[in-house]
Amino acid sequence: MIKFIRMIPLHFRSAFHGITRHSSSSVSAISAVSVTLVLMSIFILLTGNLNNFTYHIEDNFAIRVNIDSVLDDVEIQALQSEIEAIEGVKSVIFSSKDEELRHLREENEKIFGMYEEGDANPLRNTFQVETTTPEQIKEITQKIAELEGVEKAEYGGDGISIMISFFQVIRNGGFLFVAILGVLAIFLISNTIKMTIYARKTEIGIMRNVGAGNWFIRIPFIIEGLFIGFFGTILPILLTVVGYSYLYAKTGGYFLSTLFVMKPISPFVPTVCSILLISGVCVGMLGSFLAVSKYLRWKR
Repeated sequence: MIKFIRMIPLHFRSAFHGITRHSSSSVSAISAVSVTLVLMSIFILLTGNLNNFTYHIEDNFAIRVNIDSVLDDVEIQALQSEIEAIEGVKSVIFSSKDEELRHLREENEKIFGMYEEGDANPLRNTFQVETTTPEQIKEITQKIAELEGVEKAEYGGDGISIMISFFQVIRNGGFLFVAILGVLAIFLISNTIKMTIYARKTEIGIMRNVGAGNWFIRIPFIIEGLFIGFFGTILPILLTVVGYSYLYAKTGGYFLSTLFVMKPISPFVPTVCSILLISGVCVGMLGSFLAVSKYLRWKR
């Protein structure tokens, strides 16, 4: 162990000299890492925001409950407690019929301006019920509709259910696509580094012939892979930070409309940058290890 620690500076110097002596192949490998990670960054950013869009839209799904007009304040409070006790209910917000009328007037004064508040108001007191997960909305609506004192409970019908299922498919598909792209990135980067080391198989053979051990040969190449992976992540990380920050500031955090809320810069961008850095370094080291090991399988 002590001998290994003492040899670490030598291995780093050997790795550095290897990169500088074969600068053209090193630049080629670094470029391949950069291009692949830029694509990976783009798709991670798109998938993350697409998921955020769907979750934000689902958060706006709510059950509208019309309360029977014969219920007094005490009975309304008791009904609210019953609804809150249903498993899966996240929140229950009461809105009086006069508040409902004021909201409608704000949307269309010409039509609803003729109605008056108080006893002459034809609207109903309502509850706005949010569920813990959007998948529960249909089942909970049915349970609420069966309660005494509920005139009607609705959530948008089959259209909302189809939309929820569609959003789930989008999220699963996005994660699967990023995973496939990650595997593809590993394959491309690893093969590029293998080609770089393949051009140096003669150098590896000479080291074996003069008595160098397998790990003595491997370690400098693994460190080279670390450097290649690290330098290859610099451009993707810069583009991710600058590009996403610019886009977020330009759009104000919204894409097309307030329904499509972008993920905040922090902690989203630092997380993506960490993924890129770890991926680049690990794949660089792994690719170098596998490539150099190929030429160390023959016995002395």
